[in-house]
Amino acid sequence: MTAYIKKILIGTSVAASMSAIATTPAFATSLTRPTNIQFITNDIANTSANKPNINSWNYAPGAPVYDNTGPGGINRRVLNDYDNYGNIDKATAALTDNDSTTNVELFTSGEKVTDHVGFTANLGKKTIKVESVTKADWADGTLATAWLTGFRDAYGGFLSTIPTIGGSNLLNSFNSNFNTLVSYVSTNGFNASGDPNIGDVAYNQQTGDLKIDLVGHIDVTSGYVDTRKTIVVNKKTIPNPNYLGLSPDFARNSTGNAILDLVVYTLAKTAFLQNKPLQISEIAKVTFNNEVSYAYSFAAIDSGAIAGDRNKTVTDHTGIYTWTKNYKTASVPEPSALLGLMAVGGLVVGRRKVRKNVSFQ
Repeated sequence: MTAYIKKILIGTSVAASMSAIATTPAFATSLTRPTNIQFITNDIANTSANKPNINSWNYAPGAPVYDNTGPGGINRRVLNDYDNYGNIDKATAALTDNDSTTNVELFTSGEKVTDHVGFTANLGKKTIKVESVTKADWADGTLATAWLTGFRDAYGGFLSTIPTIGGSNLLNSFNSNFNTLVSYVSTNGFNASGDPNIGDVAYNQQTGDLKIDLVGHIDVTSGYVDTRKTIVVNKKTIPNPNYLGLSPDFARNSTGNAILDLVVYTLAKTAFLQNKPLQISEIAKVTFNNEVSYAYSFAAIDSGAIAGDRNKTVTDHTGIYTWTKNYKTASVPEPSALLGLMAVGGLVVGRRKVRKNVSFQ
């Protein structure tokens, strides 16, 4: 065989190998989900010391159950297998079924969080801890500043369209009181945001992205504004005299700060009148790679589901709020890339052999 033909065959063989490598998916597994889940047990009011402070919502086995009385009038699948007594098996199932809608609430009595409630888990070789947020987590001002900034980033444009007395607007009012609000929230916390519902946890090993889905309301307006046009009194339906006033749930959702409460209430009322949703998630404390972060979001997608233990005016579990954070890791070549390097090395060796054979002809 002549040297020229040998060169052609070697080149063709390597090209075919490189083409196969280019079209072969990476062998590395990219998405990791929780294993070895351990729930944190705390002896908080109304909770046995032998059970973790968790509630869980799943789909009951069998034929799906639907409810069309929730927001949007769509047919929502009901999370009708719920447990309020710290059932670890059901909670584990909700966190490991690759379904963002089934979820675990890191529950505390009256939503007044005095101690962390949550779980630890393995994500591959890494460990994660997801917990409720306590008053102490707000204390240094970092979370308060970040949360208030995120709120302004999400709704600043809308706030700027809402006029206030004196010819200004709600955004200017918010900005002029920003430092005061940071100070207040840092000192007092924000109880209603502290017992999140965790729907899904996933870590992408290739990109370093950690994703946590928080399950809540697709629209939180009714927590601040009474949107009921009619109410039932003595078994009779009458016009609601409090329509567009403070919601019956306002006290539970209130921050306790008059300025911030007024901003959120006015925003919610305006959004409702313009048929726009107000979306604010609860907050989870996340410890990953020995780094503490706080997961929350101001944008939700419709879950297509609804809570099975609700009354007809509540919209629990209708929204999914996704939080992501990138944890950059050292770049490690994937197996496919290593095969490519091996192929290139083979090409070099092959060329050297050809040259050596030619020199002896």
